[in-house]
Amino acid sequence: MAVDVKLLETIDLFEGLGNQDLDALAALLKPMRVKEGEVLMRMGDSAQNFYVILSGSFMIFFKDGKAFTLHEKGDVIGMSTMLEPFNYRGTTVALTDGEVLIVSGDPFNELIRGSARAGEVIMRRLNDVITQRMFFFAEPVRPSEDEAESDGR
Repeated sequence: MAVDVKLLETIDLFEGLGNQDLDALAALLKPMRVKEGEVLMRMGDSAQNFYVILSGSFMIFFKDGKAFTLHEKGDVIGMSTMLEPFNYRGTTVALTDGEVLIVSGDPFNELIRGSARAGEVIMRRLNDVITQRMFFFAEPVRPSEDEAESDGR
């Protein structure tokens, strides 16, 4: 069942896409209900799916103990489908019942690469999300050996 284009028009991630791109996207996205406690993805697994939240609350947590929650319509989960090494960097669990739109990473990437406008709009917005979340999946900065020696370590 294809997603209604009118729904996609209400999601910031897709704002500015033309009718042709929205139609193509609507054909790829599938609605999925999730139950409280359901795991959408596990850290380290191959990144297969990209999700857009319609309702519910979700926690993404990482091996270093960092975590954050998402609960706004249009929040995205699973950006690792577009980022090397294409493995999920965190584990995502539904904190409440909810609904998401799900798309397999390969067709989503093909849509983005196949349409200059869709690629520009979606990647610009995803870049903003990545920038906001960088703290959660960035490796801690460690001083080089030279810096440690000069500090007397």
